[in-house]
Amino acid sequence: MDELWALPSITIILSAILMCIMLMYAIVYRQERGVRYFVWVLVCRVVYAGCVILEISRSDLQSKLFFRNIEQTALLFMVPLMVLFVLDLVGKDKWLRLRWSLSLLAVFACWAVVIWAEPYWHVINRTQELINGHLVTTKTPYSLAFNLMCYAIIACCVFVLVRYIRSTRPEIRRAGMWLLLFGCIPALVEMMKLFKPNLSPWLLPLSVYSGICGIIMFWIILRKKLFSSVPMARNIVVETMHEGMLIMNTDGNIIDSNRFARLLLEVDDNRPILGRSYGEVLTAWPQWQSACARMEECRVEISTRIGHEKKSYIVNVYPFFTQRQRKLGTISIIIDITEKQQALEQIARLNQMKDQLFTAVSHDIRNPLAVQINLLELLEQDNESSHQANREVFHALSEQIRNTYAMVENLVEWFRGQKEGIVLHPESFILSRAVEEACRILVLNCEVKQLTLQIHVDEEIRVHTDREVLILVIRNLLSNAIKYSIQGGVILIRAIASGGRVEITVQDDGIGMSEKQISHVFDDTRFDSTIGTAGEKGTGLGLLVSRQFLRLCDGHLKVRSKLGSGSSFTIVLEDGDLR
Repeated sequence: MDELWALPSITIILSAILMCIMLMYAIVYRQERGVRYFVWVLVCRVVYAGCVILEISRSDLQSKLFFRNIEQTALLFMVPLMVLFVLDLVGKDKWLRLRWSLSLLAVFACWAVVIWAEPYWHVINRTQELINGHLVTTKTPYSLAFNLMCYAIIACCVFVLVRYIRSTRPEIRRAGMWLLLFGCIPALVEMMKLFKPNLSPWLLPLSVYSGICGIIMFWIILRKKLFSSVPMARNIVVETMHEGMLIMNTDGNIIDSNRFARLLLEVDDNRPILGRSYGEVLTAWPQWQSACARMEECRVEISTRIGHEKKSYIVNVYPFFTQRQRKLGTISIIIDITEKQQALEQIARLNQMKDQLFTAVSHDIRNPLAVQINLLELLEQDNESSHQANREVFHALSEQIRNTYAMVENLVEWFRGQKEGIVLHPESFILSRAVEEACRILVLNCEVKQLTLQIHVDEEIRVHTDREVLILVIRNLLSNAIKYSIQGGVILIRAIASGGRVEITVQDDGIGMSEKQISHVFDDTRFDSTIGTAGEKGTGLGLLVSRQFLRLCDGHLKVRSKLGSGSSFTIVLEDGDLR
């Protein structure tokens, strides 16, 4: 035990403590890319260092062999864990699936069984003896071959790490290279122990990061924050950005991506996209695929369906180069423009509606005004006409003026309703008085077509809504009822209040509507209007304005109609009854 307090042993213990601190530091960031496997590599190193200390402190052969077997087992499992660490670091996720990882570990687990069965099989050591209190062993050809295979695997991992570190930022690159250099020292020491077993008494402590090696490694990791800043910066900046990122190498294989890109590209078969070729992933977008194949800068607009929603994206493809301007691959930046595309489509629909509106209004305002002018000219030219003839002219002129007024009012209200932030002024009032006011301007139109207007509204019914809006809606419904009623027909206006709801119905026995016409009533993009029974024309704005303002009043419109049997329009005001 006194050997534990010798200066070399104290240095080994200090190095082992530093390895434990490094391990705890890595555990904090174990969720980061690569670090989760590097944690287990460090666990094996800590176990190895602890067993070296315990082996040095023992004096009998059996104890030393026991701890030597643990050391060799720890070193053995460091090889597959190092492979998994490198695969995770460079983004080869398809090789990290559970079955592949377990298969890799199982191969080395079988050799671990051989190590512990050495007293029975004698496959590992050819000789084992104590020389000056130190355990010295020589390997069998089988053990030498397996160890050489392990060192070849480690060499491949180092080569991949060198290429990976060279592609990082300069400040990270230098620190990473130094860390890799010091990390390779234990492997070199183990190789020397393999070929020079007589030197193992002083090579064994050196393999535990003798003295300054462990201190330097921990200082580099801590100073450059390699477990925190680099992986966290990558995750924070890349994984949480609202744009997609897809990086491909010169072979056309995807080597990195972020969450946004994976949501877009893994939607079809749910297979990971890392490691797959652009020809396999970008089949649906030939222009994007071609830009990646040529490694040229390009801007592509694509669309796809994610779930039940159609999405639109802009993809900017950029080649990236080495310092000597040699192409290394492409990076694609994917920007979601779905809302912008929807806004453009809405603008296109509004422009179409505007064109239809302007066409209808320009035609239907100009014609009645021209008729009014002609009628007035007739009155001026024929002063000797009979009283009856003048009355008919005045009736026709009055009808034209009223229709023009209603159309202009609907047009103005429709434009007002398109503005954002429109404010209504709800108030409590008696419904029957508002109905009478809405009907007053159209009484003459009823008389011209010899229609009977019946109003059955209880004078005790009160409503709480915008008075002007309700009058406008009732007047529009009554105007339509008159327009499509046959001469001598009946128009009925009634109201029912029940459970806080008020329903106001305007019913006629006119020509009615088909199912297709009823569907057009609720289409906000249509302004067409059929000709009335007496040749009346309109813009189709009345019902559109009515539905629009009813929605603002938390109400809605119901329609019941049958071709040839009249129509019934009902204004439903939820919570409209005020008692």
